[in-house]
Order: sequence, then structure tokens, then C-alpha cells
Amino acid sequence: MLQPEQDTPTWRIYETLLQATPDLSYVFDLEHRFIYANKALLTMWGMSWDEAIGKTCLEIGYEPWHAAMHDREIEQVIATRQPIRGDVPFPHATLGVRIYDYIFTPVIGPDGQVEAIAGSTRDVTERKRHEQHQQLLINELNHRVKNTLATVQSIARQTLRSATGLEDANAKIEERLVALASAHDILTRENWHSADIRDLAQSTVDAYGAADQFQLEGDGCRLDPRRALALAMALHELGTNATKYGALSSRAGRVHLHWSSIDVDGDPRIEVVWQEHGGPAVHEPVQRGFGSRLLERGLKHDLGGGVELAFAPEGVRCHLWMPQPNLEEGQLR
Repeated sequence: MLQPEQDTPTWRIYETLLQATPDLSYVFDLEHRFIYANKALLTMWGMSWDEAIGKTCLEIGYEPWHAAMHDREIEQVIATRQPIRGDVPFPHATLGVRIYDYIFTPVIGPDGQVEAIAGSTRDVTERKRHEQHQQLLINELNHRVKNTLATVQSIARQTLRSATGLEDANAKIEERLVALASAHDILTRENWHSADIRDLAQSTVDAYGAADQFQLEGDGCRLDPRRALALAMALHELGTNATKYGALSSRAGRVHLHWSSIDVDGDPRIEVVWQEHGGPAVHEPVQRGFGSRLLERGLKHDLGGGVELAFAPEGVRCHLWMPQPNLEEGQLR
């Protein structure tokens, strides 16, 4: 790469520095031809200096649009005597397509005119990927925060509507927010990808401290975040009702909670059944409270499936079903 007149101690120092850097260093003449390229650039091209010397970007093998863009930029640097910067994808000879950040800078001669254009390019592929991932996380966080605030707002509004007073409302809102926070904890442990129904069910059991009154039955079934939160809130409402009026209000009462993955006419779906027995006789409520409305209306919407809530004399039964989530898509519902 050295011309005979350049073989001086000072030039050798600069040459050593330029060859050692992982950045791509190069120089164009005023005809847009490469008159210098360091080892990193030649490696990216997959060429020797003898193959590259004196060639333009187009002759090196750059795509026509890419070569034309650099031709315009070189002319702009010559005309303005100001640096220009950009980033562009380019196929590395061995690493595939990478993203490069580059800057073209005028080399000013003794007469004050541009005599060459020096360039420096850095591979910023990993930085760009990190930035894209960071933006994705921010977008997901915004989505979750909005959904959570909407849920909290709905809980507060519906609870206040059916509460008997402020003290009753405060207690119920606090209980429901604790249930929501517990579901968030489960999802956080799973990086908000999905949650296992057993974990949600066990959280409900732990909340009511009546492990001997619950029978949990079901294989591993995972739900996306939206359905997991909806099911967690539904189990909380069922548990609260059972504690006050149903099976959990009596030591003899039992709750059988089971879930399964089934196929219905070729469509995979998940079914969850909450069945109470052994408690006080159940009577159809005269007025639907927040819990019943959540189960019969809101839950059906959030699950994208169906809900059947029955107040049979022997015990409350809630049967719900939903499509099998496609967790491979990694969707944030």
C-alpha cells in the first residue's frame, strides 16, 4: 500500500496505527478512486490492495445506488470543504450484511484546496441492534403500563360503584390490587413471555391460606400476559366470593380447580373449571356485583373465549375456555 516516496519513519508510524485499528480507514482522490485502504477495509471487501488500488466504489463491487450515494457525498465534501457523515448497510466478505457508520473528511492542501478525501468507517451493527432492542423494550413497557393503568382504573371505578361505603371500597380495591401485583410478579419471573396456569392457581391458594381446601389438577398450560392477568383477577374474585359466601367460608368446603388443553373441532383451546362443594347452600344473587360482572363480561373479552358462571345449590361453578395462545409469536397481548 505504500508508494516509494511514502516509505519514511513518520509514514510508517501512521501506517502502523491505521493497519492496527479495527475501523476501516481509506482515502479517495478527487476522481473518487481509492488511493489508500487499510487491512480492515480490505478484509471487509475480501480483496487485496493490488485488486483494489485505483478503483471507484462501483468498480470495487458496491451496489449502484450505494456507489452513487458516495459519489454525491464526495463531491459535496469537495465543494463545501466540510465533513459528511452517514450510516449504511454493506455485505462483509465473511460476516454477512453489517451496519457501518462512516465519515468523509476533506484533506486540505497547501493552496487551501481539497486534494483528497479521507474516510473512516466503523461497524456499528451491535450498537444498532442494541438500540432497536432497547426501543422494543420501551415500547413494550409503555404498552404494559397503559394496560395496567387501564386495569387499575377499571378496578377502582367498578369497585366504587358496587361498594357499600369508602371503607368497603378501600378494602376491596387493596385486595384486587394485591391480586394484580401477584400476577405481575409471576409474569416478571417469566420475562413477560407467558405464565403457567398452575402458578396462577397456586398464587390464589396462597392468598387465602387454605391449601387443604383446594384441589389443583392440570398439566402445564401457559397463557400469554393478557390472558394470564385476566385469569388471575378471575381467580381472585372467585376466591373472595368463596371466602365470604361459598365453600371457603366453611372448613368442610372444598374447591376443585382443574384445567386442561383440549381440541374442539380441530381448534386447540384451554379450559379452566372452578367447582365448589361442601359449603353453605348457594343462592342466585339478586344483584350482580363487580366480581360477577368481571367474570361474565370482562373476562370473556380478555380471554377471547367464553365464560359460564352457575350458582348451583351445591356450589358455585365457573367454566371458562379460550383459544390456545400462540406463544411462539412472542406477542404482548
